[in-house]
Amino acid sequence: MLPVNEMNQLFLATNPDIRRKLRAAHRKAHPPVIVMSIKPKYAKAIYEGRKNWEFRKAPPPLYKEIYIYESAPVSRITGRVVFDMSVTGLRLDVWGIVERCRTLYGRPGINQDDFLEYAGMHDVTALRVFKAKRLEQEVTFGAKPPQNWGRFAATYRDSPKKEGEPHD
Repeated sequence: MLPVNEMNQLFLATNPDIRRKLRAAHRKAHPPVIVMSIKPKYAKAIYEGRKNWEFRKAPPPLYKEIYIYESAPVSRITGRVVFDMSVTGLRLDVWGIVERCRTLYGRPGINQDDFLEYAGMHDVTALRVFKAKRLEQEVTFGAKPPQNWGRFAATYRDSPKKEGEPHD
């Protein structure tokens, strides 16, 4: 007789529909963690409420919360952000929508100089910040940090590594 674990694996191998349902249930119960790299000056502006739009050439999926990884010299996860809206389109069209929202809501956005790095880009995505919160204690990232954004297994959320703790 096979051990229970091997019997389970054999059963799942012969029943792909059940295997798919179990994987889907696991993904729903443990959604991935999205980590987005942001330069420290922009992260600070987001936390202070001075920057309400984040522009991306390749936008992350809009999950409930996205963790902010501040790039060098900070090199840590410093907070969380929730985006409530995204706009994708041509660079000047997106800028026009951002300006209209800024006028409607009376909230400051970014200046056009910060938007110039997207010159020549066909599609740009603007993500509107709904709320942002700085973590009480910054967390050292236990994997290679993402260039733009990255999707990581939910186990990172369960046991973040604090400064000085050894990594697995």
